[in-house]
Amino acid sequence: MRPILPIISASRRTDIPAFYGDWFYQMAEQKYVDVPNPFSGKSTRISLDPDAVSAIVFWSKNYQPFLNTLQQIESRYQYRFLFHFTINGFQGNAKKLFESKIPEFKTAVKTAQYLANRYGKEKVIWRFDPIIFSNLTPSSERLDTFSQIAQMLEQAVSRCYISFIDLYKKVKRNFEKLTLQENLHFLKPTFTEQVQFTRELTNLAARHGIEVMTCCEDEIAIAAGIARGHCIDAKLLQKLYPDQQFTAELRPTRKGCGCYVSSDIGTYNTCRHRCIYCYANN
Repeated sequence: MRPILPIISASRRTDIPAFYGDWFYQMAEQKYVDVPNPFSGKSTRISLDPDAVSAIVFWSKNYQPFLNTLQQIESRYQYRFLFHFTINGFQGNAKKLFESKIPEFKTAVKTAQYLANRYGKEKVIWRFDPIIFSNLTPSSERLDTFSQIAQMLEQAVSRCYISFIDLYKKVKRNFEKLTLQENLHFLKPTFTEQVQFTRELTNLAARHGIEVMTCCEDEIAIAAGIARGHCIDAKLLQKLYPDQQFTAELRPTRKGCGCYVSSDIGTYNTCRHRCIYCYANN
C-alpha cells in the first residue's frame, strides 16, 4: 500500500504566490520550512521534499508574479498542484476600499485561464469570497459581477467556492472605521436572503458549467441544495492524482470547515494585500 503523505497548504495565512514566490522556491530547494506556531511562536519543521509531499494547495488573489517561479518549481520538483484563486470582481470605490492592492478582475481572469490551460481546469478553483453586501455592493451588483466573471471563466474552472463575510473582531473594527470615514453602509442579509442569493448564484454558474459549493456555510448549503465544499479536498486530489494515496482524515480549521488535514506553511500578518475583510492580518 502506498504511504499517505501530507498535503501542504500555501497558504491560508498569507498570499505566498503573490509576494513570496522566491521564498517558496528557496524553501523547496532546501526541502523543508520551519513554520512558527501562531499562538506559541514555537516552530515546526515541515518537509517539502517531493517524495514526502502528496500535493501542494496554493491560495492567492494574484498568481501573476508567481508564474515563472511556478514553472521552475514544476520542472525541477514534480509537485502535484491545486490552485485556489480568489476573484471577487469589486470595482470602483468598492475595490478601492475593500481590496485596493489586487489586480483588476479581468487581469485575474486571464491568469486563471493561463493556469487552466497549463495545468487543467479541474486544478483551478475559483473563490467568490467573501460576499459583502453594502450600499456600494448590493446583491444585484454582486449577482451581475458574478455572472460576468462566470462567463469569462467558463473554460477555466469547474468549481466555485463561496462564503458570506464573517465579522471577526478585527474585521468588524475595520468596517466600523469605513462607515465613519467613507459613509459606507454594510447590509446584513437574513438567512433567507443568503439562501436565495446562493440559489441565484448557483443558477448563473450552472449556465457556464461551474458548480457552486460553500465554504463554512453548512446551513446555507443544505437550504440551497448545493454541496458543502472542502477547500483542502483530499477526494478531489485523489481523483486528480490517482498515483498518490491521500488522507481520509478531516481536520476543520473553524466551525463549518470541511477541510482535510494539511500543513499550512504561511505566517499571519505578512500579506501585503491588506484587504479590509482579511482575518489573517491585524
